[in-house]
Amino acid sequence: MKTNRFQVQRDQLATEGPQKWLATLLPKVERLRAQLVSREPRLIAQQSGTILENEQLLRLTLWDKEYTITVPDYRVYNADGTEARTDRQVLILMYLHTADGTPPEYRWLRYRELPGGLFYSHAFSGYAEKRLADAFHNQPDAFSHSATRLGGIRLSFGNSESFAFFAMPRIRLAAVLWAGDDDLPSSATILFDAGATHYLPTDVLGALGSQLVSRLMGVPDDVGQTLTALAVQPPKT
Repeated sequence: MKTNRFQVQRDQLATEGPQKWLATLLPKVERLRAQLVSREPRLIAQQSGTILENEQLLRLTLWDKEYTITVPDYRVYNADGTEARTDRQVLILMYLHTADGTPPEYRWLRYRELPGGLFYSHAFSGYAEKRLADAFHNQPDAFSHSATRLGGIRLSFGNSESFAFFAMPRIRLAAVLWAGDDDLPSSATILFDAGATHYLPTDVLGALGSQLVSRLMGVPDDVGQTLTALAVQPPKT
């Protein structure tokens, strides 16, 4: 039976604690750095939609935060100059490594429609879509307010509240909420631009989907929103 990577990482985070779990990502960070060093920085910038300054720095926005990546050692720093948390470094370096310059397709897909997404779709539905539906059940105005506050661009999907977001320079996601009422349960869908897997693997896109849900819910940006995006404890209400 194929192992569900999300469940394995969640169990590992729960049993070992966040800091120890983050330390296990360091070898992957080093592998990604080694792979990026062999590539031309101008091409990396062009394919990822990032900004290359003086052949020494790449600038990239993840959600609403700007990060700088030094060239050629590919270390990732926060806007204040401190080194970015390890899970953020993995996510950003993986984006730079995967990006192939494919333009956005401006065509929305459900998670299960992404390459390999069917295997993870049940887990994704639980830790992202159901969580969003439960958080904003019968509260479409609260959802719209939160989405607007995060810079969401309003979309039109039938009788729903729906907004598009840029998680990274060339990765678009959308959150769609059918708010429900006292008689009808709410439902939600996270959608991805069809070209998103040219920039991150499908399982990591699932992490971005869950991070979007956490942001809409107002969950603090802590280690709970790791690369797996699976918080060990549910957010306080």
